[in-house]
Amino acid sequence: MLTDKNKFQKSPTVFIGMPVYNGERFIREAIESIINQSYPHWKLFISDDCSTDKTPEFCKEFSVIDKRIVYCQQNKNTGIFVNQGFTLDRADSEYFMWAAQDDIREKDYITVCLEHLEKNKNLGFATTVMAAIDSYGRTLIEEKDLLKLSGKPGIIAVARYVLQPEILGKCNLMYGFFRTRVARAVWNAYPMRKVWGPDYMFSLALISRYEIYVDKKVLFKKRLGGSSSPEALLGDRKDKERRLEYKNPKNHMFQYGRFGSYFSGHMEALQGTPYQALAAILLMIRLPRAFLIYLKERNFKKLISKKI
Repeated sequence: MLTDKNKFQKSPTVFIGMPVYNGERFIREAIESIINQSYPHWKLFISDDCSTDKTPEFCKEFSVIDKRIVYCQQNKNTGIFVNQGFTLDRADSEYFMWAAQDDIREKDYITVCLEHLEKNKNLGFATTVMAAIDSYGRTLIEEKDLLKLSGKPGIIAVARYVLQPEILGKCNLMYGFFRTRVARAVWNAYPMRKVWGPDYMFSLALISRYEIYVDKKVLFKKRLGGSSSPEALLGDRKDKERRLEYKNPKNHMFQYGRFGSYFSGHMEALQGTPYQALAAILLMIRLPRAFLIYLKERNFKKLISKKI
């Protein structure tokens, strides 16, 4: 691993976009994990979507302490996806990444990702294995299946992505480390918005067009739940650790009732590539399992008895 920050020939600046909204619970940890990066040439652009808690106070405090941090407060609440696009539009460096208000990156995350992209000009994106963490930063599970997604775009890459169970973290590729031009091209192919699973589609648009690399080091910690499902953290206890284990990850997949929008999202993400037919076939192959899970969750026998 490249640990000497002076070994980078150009010392490129990394633009980090952090869209935030009412993130006072974890935002200090998230910002501190950026400040503590071993690679120092970065700019953190925080776009606050009209928070009503102490988020503005905390962010302004950090922007005073560290001049690499820029705080911007929106005039009105626009929603997470518009805010994400806003931060990407402001990127003025060769490299870019999004940082969520509740995630943590180990100190060598940027160094490791940047090293891969500097050494291999064919790469459009790099990240590391992700660990899902609880409220207290304790690891619940390491998502090592992400390693299988490394490689060049093509039939195999798309097939691996579409077939990989949704529970194994593939949607979080979007929080990796991009060449800025790649992040913008992927956003143009699939601009994220309020539909079910936009992060899955964005990550698919990435993997179907650009070569990516996932390093085996566990340097990215994704807070379980996040802003989309904060209830996932309700069971956390400081005095009791828990671990996640998926005995059969294939049973943790897209919802049957959401299949229509999930399918159309895949088709949109792959528009302009030769992989739409492949993805359609693979999704249809997966659909019966989603239907069986749906019946099980609805307790089909009780449902039938009520009908009778």
